[in-house]
Amino acid sequence: MGNWRKELGKIVTGKGSATRAELENAQFADFLKNTAAPALQQIAGELAQYNRETSIREAPASVAFTVRRDGIEEVSFRIMRRYITSGIVAYAEVRVAKGTHYTRHDVAFGESGATVDLLTEDDIINSFLKVYRMINEGE
Repeated sequence: MGNWRKELGKIVTGKGSATRAELENAQFADFLKNTAAPALQQIAGELAQYNRETSIREAPASVAFTVRRDGIEEVSFRIMRRYITSGIVAYAEVRVAKGTHYTRHDVAFGESGATVDLLTEDDIINSFLKVYRMINEGE
């Protein structure tokens, strides 16, 4: 009958003991590592063929992707999160160089309000392409 104490300990210290915030933070970190960063790495590989310098900076709550042409920043694309009642929604905070100034935009991924468990690398890549197209066609 002593096994029930071990079972109780597993319940209390296991996944069930994590708060919703802890679970969501872990889910978002997993999304950044396994979906967002690999998508940005794919884009970086392609942009290298067009003489663009790129950098990817990973942090616990975001991943930032910067593209430079001739040493000058073209765009910064930082993937972050917002909390909504149904979970976490990822978005990109985009900073675009306009002469000596920068403009900032927020960009959604996938369907509006899609939580991170539904997003794919293609969603990240397609959102970046929309932004990058806008920048380059606006010149």
